[in-house]
Amino acid sequence: MKFAQLASNLDEMEATSSRNELVRILSDVYGACSVDELEPITYLIQGRLAPFFEPVEIGLGERLLITAIAAAYDAPKDEVSKLNRQTGDLGVTAQRLAPASQRESPSVVEVHRRLSEIAGAGGAGSLQQKVDGFASLLGALDSTSAKHLVRMTLGKMRLGIGDPTVLDALSFAKRGDRSLRPVLEAAYNRTSDLGLIAQTLWEAGEPGLDALKVRAGHPIRPQLAERLPNPEAVIKKLGMVGVQPKYDGLRVQVHKNGDRVSIFSRRLESMTEMFPELVVAASKLRAESVILDGEAIAYNPDSEEYVPFQETTARRRKEDIEEFADRTPMRAFVFDVMFRDGSDLTQVPYERRFEIVQALLQKSDTLLTAPLMKTDSAEVLTRELLDNISRGLEGVVVKRMDSTYQAGARNFNWVKLKRNTSGQLNDTIDVVLLGYYRGKGKRAEFGAGALLAGVYDSDKDEFVTISKLGTGLSDQGWRDIHQRLASLEVAEKPSRVSSNFVPDIWLEPAIVVEVLADEITPSPRHTAGMAADRTGFALRFPRIVSLRTDDKKPEDATSVREIREMFEQQRQPGRGRPG
Repeated sequence: MKFAQLASNLDEMEATSSRNELVRILSDVYGACSVDELEPITYLIQGRLAPFFEPVEIGLGERLLITAIAAAYDAPKDEVSKLNRQTGDLGVTAQRLAPASQRESPSVVEVHRRLSEIAGAGGAGSLQQKVDGFASLLGALDSTSAKHLVRMTLGKMRLGIGDPTVLDALSFAKRGDRSLRPVLEAAYNRTSDLGLIAQTLWEAGEPGLDALKVRAGHPIRPQLAERLPNPEAVIKKLGMVGVQPKYDGLRVQVHKNGDRVSIFSRRLESMTEMFPELVVAASKLRAESVILDGEAIAYNPDSEEYVPFQETTARRRKEDIEEFADRTPMRAFVFDVMFRDGSDLTQVPYERRFEIVQALLQKSDTLLTAPLMKTDSAEVLTRELLDNISRGLEGVVVKRMDSTYQAGARNFNWVKLKRNTSGQLNDTIDVVLLGYYRGKGKRAEFGAGALLAGVYDSDKDEFVTISKLGTGLSDQGWRDIHQRLASLEVAEKPSRVSSNFVPDIWLEPAIVVEVLADEITPSPRHTAGMAADRTGFALRFPRIVSLRTDDKKPEDATSVREIREMFEQQRQPGRGRPG
């Protein structure tokens, strides 16, 4: 497949507001692929060269790309910068400067190979080498291809393609319907590599997908927890449970494969370089290969206290990692093991998996076993919950001791209970920013006066509105968030957004915000949970608590199903109202 052919299809995807049409176009692309094109195309449409868990970066930011564009089209840099300020999209800037057509487009495989060479350039003079290599590649492309190449390099595709869209498109390409989706999703949960799944499906069919197993070095999509309103509901539903503290840290997967240690985030991105102390601790484990699940949290040795989430995530900055590690060392509370020495443990009951964790970590001061107590008493569970909250933690996670590890699933094997306010349990909700309103007066000076927020409808793979947000940030906080929103602005409503509201500016769904509200109410206008025979849901008096983009993808936001369950829970007599 020629890169120009792929770029033409990407233009079609960008132009549609229908998710079904998005799936159809992408399935046509896959249907026209040869086996060796499947992985490159799957990664490139995500603005990547490799799976998310492989830390492969092209290494060209906007400033260097402007230099490369100027070189490719023999244009003055200041003219390119001026045009870019007008367009607000460096891809469109390149498109306007590029020739409308070229005699011969390079293939998709060739473009991926050359971008990989640019990414691999290192040492003295490597920046110039990257710029020259990109300028040369850009010069071989038509205007539409140039636009999409620049966006791929920046990782800003503006297509609205999520993982479910890719899985559906693969199923349609092979079966003409969504019937392969469960098999594809199960393989994705075990491997987290869409390119590998596409290639395996073409080469070996369903048996090949079933043969893709859990292995160290490839992150597993994390098991997630459901909500219940109070300890009484938990014990009534689950009976005897294991109870562990809920830390306000970063979810981490720790992988050891021989001498190599990798640390992955909940978003399945590599964080290995950010946590050198966790790497050292994992390298000393008495196992040839292992996958651990836990929560990393920074610790202040002077005050002997764990620090808040925002301070923990400050470590994600690339600079001064060693200084951070010295000042606030990281510890990880490990609560699960999914793989050890060649054996997949995900089907082993949790009680046994936790025993393996205890045996593995008994000599580590950095990888610590998350405390576990067992009870079938609502009174004991309440006491444990309040005790953890009094120590500054978020609450507790309650687990069925006989449960398997269900990668990528959110079910009642795990249940979270969080902060207690005025005698009632009060849970936060993770929303995704979908647009913003400029505001008036003082707010207009900040750039954003109010934010349109939504939650994720996993059944439809779309984002649906639930609230406007206007409180919870300082003046500087509003300025900062507007700055973050600038790179996500799009001219039209994204294809995966369902909204009856029209903000001043639409945003590509990317930023996850934790909010607290008084209650969930019915809404005739918001689309969260809306159907032909029922109204949607809205949040009453929502306020922003924190940004969670560092550890959550937009698809990790609270789901419509969870919102519906929380709404039902708050209506039941004697139960706390979730926020």
